[in-house]
Amino acid sequence: MSNAVQVRTILLITGPVQGGKTTFLTELVELLKKKGLRVGGFLCPGSFDSDKRSGFYLKNIGTGAELPMASDREVSDWVKFRRFWFNPDAFNRGMKWIQASLVQEPDVVVIDEVGPMELEGSGWLESIELLQTSSVPLQLWSVRETILDQVMQRWNISPDHLIHIYKTELSQVAELIIGIEKAYRESKHIQ
Repeated sequence: MSNAVQVRTILLITGPVQGGKTTFLTELVELLKKKGLRVGGFLCPGSFDSDKRSGFYLKNIGTGAELPMASDREVSDWVKFRRFWFNPDAFNRGMKWIQASLVQEPDVVVIDEVGPMELEGSGWLESIELLQTSSVPLQLWSVRETILDQVMQRWNISPDHLIHIYKTELSQVAELIIGIEKAYRESKHIQ
């Protein structure tokens, strides 16, 4: 991974579908908070029924608030995308959580996950666009391996900004993020 610092750095946390990306991010967020970084955004832990993914819920990193996000069973007023029904309120709430976290001037914002919906123009796309105009120095996006190339191409993200969860130690990622945040802070003092 390159030590190059961009004005706004996006690191992609990647691994296979149901391979532990959200678990990795959850542990990383806790480690970053312990090291004094301000972290905003949200996680999307899955729920399971008989060892099969049955849905997701949205969890605010800052407040711990949660709400249902997706279900493999039809839910009235939810929107079907592939095999899940998605709660439109979750996307609205997630956007509000991002906006609220920006007021706190976070060092890092997490979006769990950027996937097919965003590539097709929905999902977290509005939140991504908001973050691109913000002063947040670092974003962490979880992305499944199967669409990694598409996400990198769509948002012009360098291969140097990939973190494979099964190839990288959590502590190494935390130190990288702390280094990027420090370099960003120092560059702001020079300007």
